[in-house]
Amino acid sequence: MTSQDLSRPVPRTREATSEPVGRSSLAVAFITLLVIGTDLFVVSPLLPDIAHQYHVSASVAGVTVTTFSLAYMIGAPIIGTLADRVGRRTVLIGGLTVFGLANALTGLSPWFGMLLAARVLAGLSAAAVTPSVQTLVGLAAPPERRAGWLAVAASGFLVSLATGAPTGTAVASLLSWRETFFGIGGVTLVLVVVNLFSWRSVAPGGAPGAGRAPAAGPRSSAVTKARAVSVTGLWAFAVYSLYTYVGTALTDNAHLSTGMVAVALVVYGVGAVAGSLSGGRLADRYGATRVVTGSLVGLSVLEVLLVLAFHAPTAVLLLVLGLFALSAFPCLPAFQSQLMHTFGSEIGSVMAWNSSFMYLGTSLGSAAGGVLLSSAGFSWIAPVAAAVGLFGALVHARWALPVARPA
Repeated sequence: MTSQDLSRPVPRTREATSEPVGRSSLAVAFITLLVIGTDLFVVSPLLPDIAHQYHVSASVAGVTVTTFSLAYMIGAPIIGTLADRVGRRTVLIGGLTVFGLANALTGLSPWFGMLLAARVLAGLSAAAVTPSVQTLVGLAAPPERRAGWLAVAASGFLVSLATGAPTGTAVASLLSWRETFFGIGGVTLVLVVVNLFSWRSVAPGGAPGAGRAPAAGPRSSAVTKARAVSVTGLWAFAVYSLYTYVGTALTDNAHLSTGMVAVALVVYGVGAVAGSLSGGRLADRYGATRVVTGSLVGLSVLEVLLVLAFHAPTAVLLLVLGLFALSAFPCLPAFQSQLMHTFGSEIGSVMAWNSSFMYLGTSLGSAAGGVLLSSAGFSWIAPVAAAVGLFGALVHARWALPVARPA
């Protein structure tokens, strides 16, 4: 039996439809990932205030974002392996506790070195939280709706794309940048208690009602896990090499006003959330393999069309931008569901590797897009990004996933 076979929808059974965890826990997962995402995206508008506070340049202040991302990328696979051994709920609660304290320390830091240390701690703890939440949602979901549940949880992180920066700006304008992190820390510590009671019914290694954890079998090597989640890294490169510089292009190439740029980014955000939610439902109905491949091919086509749309009327440009997001984001929940089918009892570490590669792909994509923007212009980013997306579809179809072990 192959991983593609396992990615097909699971027939509805009496056990599979039992939902002792319930939709309230799915809402908790959504809010938890919303807070984690807000912590990442809230920093950007606060950099000028942080730079002024510590008497450093804006570029030096931006190192706080880099340290967070690097800590996440390096820490996620290690912490994920720990989660497979000691339990995802245990790692989630510990990670949330440290995350809340790290944000409080960020707001209290009297000098820049301590601020950087606090952001490293925040990145490491976020690496414990995000994959654990995703894994618990996947284990708690009825098998025939797993991708849909994962999509709802992931949409919390996507919503933070649109809400994180405005929230930080509003709080900083009323109080200061420090209170922004105090607020995140306080909300996180509340979520510690909420999550503590939300996942008690989830079996350590399987879905509620399953009766037993899936057979562990031989453990997959790090190479096997990295090969599998390379699809996510290629997806992130394809999407964020272009999206990172869309705002710049909307201003410089399309000559849109600041207000219209904001509208365009909202359109993108709505498309991303809708794409993620629809991707989960489509994967549950038609199988994850088709959705992942279709999403990767679709985003590649839409990226090329998006560059052409910069020479079209504004309404057309906004439509294509929304369609780009709508086609790109079904990939994530569908592929996460496929990983859960394929790796069984190792899913905690695999989801951590998956998160790590998403950050890696985003970082490399943003860097490559910046090089292309400065050397050749924005219009050259799309062909490169589209080629990476198509390569991701090929990797997914031919190479990434191992033959699944029978349960």
